[in-house]
Amino acid sequence: MEKTVVLITGCSSGIGLGLAVRLASDSSQRFKVCNAGVGLMGPLETCSQEAIKAVFDVNLFGTINTIQAFLPGMKCRKAGKIIITSSVGALQGVPFNAVYCASKFAVEGLCESLAIVLQEFNIHITLIECGPVNTSFLSNMQSMDPEGHELQGLDPKTYALYRQYSQHCQSLFQDAAQDTDEVLQVFLDAICTPNPPLRCFTTQFFMPLTRLKLLSPDGSEYVQAMHKFVFSTSEPQGDQA
Repeated sequence: MEKTVVLITGCSSGIGLGLAVRLASDSSQRFKVCNAGVGLMGPLETCSQEAIKAVFDVNLFGTINTIQAFLPGMKCRKAGKIIITSSVGALQGVPFNAVYCASKFAVEGLCESLAIVLQEFNIHITLIECGPVNTSFLSNMQSMDPEGHELQGLDPKTYALYRQYSQHCQSLFQDAAQDTDEVLQVFLDAICTPNPPLRCFTTQFFMPLTRLKLLSPDGSEYVQAMHKFVFSTSEPQGDQA
C-alpha cells in the first residue's frame, strides 16, 4: 500500500509533535512523516516534493514559504492538502493579542483566497480552528513579568483590564482547554478525508460567539458580548449543546 507522505513544520512540541508521533506510530503504517525542523522523524530531504501528499503547517510565519515551496508540485500532480492550524480565539479578536490575531486573520484570508483557485487543481486547504489546548501557551503567558517591559507604560485602567484578561484565561483553560490528544483526531480526519472542508473546529465551546459575528453584521452585538465574556466576573458560558 502506498504511504501518505506528510510534511510537518514546527513539530518540536505541542500539536505538531503529537501529530508526528501519532502518524509515525499508526498501526497500519499508512504514513511517512517528514519534518522541516531538526531531530525528529525523517528530515525534509528524505521526502521528495513530488511524493508529499499533505502539508501540516504549525509554523505561522512559515505558512507562505511552505505553500510557495510545495504548491507547484501539488499543482502538477493535481492532488494535495495543506492543513494549517488556526485559532478560534484569533477569529474572535482576543484582547491583548492584537499582533497575534492580525497574523492569524492574514493567514485566514490567504487560505480563503487560495482555496477558491486551488479547487481547480484538486488541492484542499484546511484551517483547523482550535480553542484552548493544553500546550505551553498558558504557562508562557503566566511567566510574563507583570512589572516587565510588556506592560510598562499602561495606564491604570488598561492594566486592570489586562489583569482581568489574565484571570479570564486561567479560568478558561481550566474549564475548556482540550488535551493535545483530544484535538489530534480532527487533524487526522483532515489528512485522511478525500475532500476536507476549508474550516474544521476542534471544539463547539465558542460557537455562540462565532455565530454572533454573522448574526450581527455591524459588529456591535459581538463586541458587547465579547467584552462581557472576557471581562465579566461571572464564569464563562460556552455552548452546552
